[in-house]
Amino acid sequence: MKIQRISLITPPYHSGVVESAGTWLNLGFVTIAGALRRAGYEVDYYDAMSHWHDWPEISARLLAFAPDLVATTAFTASIVDAVKLLELAKTINPQVITALGNVHPTFCFEELLATAGVIDYIVRGEGEHTLVLLLACLQAGGDPKKVPGLAFREGGGVFATPKAALIKDLDALTPAWDLVEWPLYTYRPQAGSRLAIVSSSRGCRQHCSFCSQQLFWQRTWRARTPENFVAELELLHRVHGVTVAMVADELPTLDRQRWAGNQSGGHYGQYQYP
Repeated sequence: MKIQRISLITPPYHSGVVESAGTWLNLGFVTIAGALRRAGYEVDYYDAMSHWHDWPEISARLLAFAPDLVATTAFTASIVDAVKLLELAKTINPQVITALGNVHPTFCFEELLATAGVIDYIVRGEGEHTLVLLLACLQAGGDPKKVPGLAFREGGGVFATPKAALIKDLDALTPAWDLVEWPLYTYRPQAGSRLAIVSSSRGCRQHCSFCSQQLFWQRTWRARTPENFVAELELLHRVHGVTVAMVADELPTLDRQRWAGNQSGGHYGQYQYP
């Protein structure tokens, strides 16, 4: 099976409360796009939500790019639109491979695979390594059961592979910032701004019963080195004209030294806190 062209598409879901403050890019897809491109794939990162595109425009983009795999993302509020997007992709090309990831599919994969036949694979947890491994497996004619972090239909039921290991070295990720359509993103309280969503760490060690993040990250916390994060902020401003950066960390200040400065000269980004 030859797979070369990958579409990463946000579903056209809208929330008036969030969007009243600005237009946000999908950081997860930016880092996944970087991982896919590094592995040799051609990637179309298409933020249909931020474009305010509806199904005719999404159809046109799919027809123009002709992807071999279409991946989308969903939290609970956007799951209906995410499934509809994959239905559209299958209508345009019944042979296209479809994948779904993010928090809602990670925890509700059994229900989704049992009720939505348009979903071929669900990526559970972080997607940068798992999606690349899945594509390599499919191209080689291998067995997806050997790829950790997946769920899919098998023998009339649902099969889930073991959890994928969390990415240890966040500094090694290569976000595809050049694929972002930057004029879309702005922080409305600041006129003329260009907004980036950034992350200096991943994870949360809290036990809040109302929030999925502490379960999604398995109550761990990992951080980028301060130097790596600051270099990214400088690149975003210098190369892409970003004037506002929203830090999306669930628990950004767990390590005080990362923000206050490290006089000993050591690095903190590779530490994983249990």
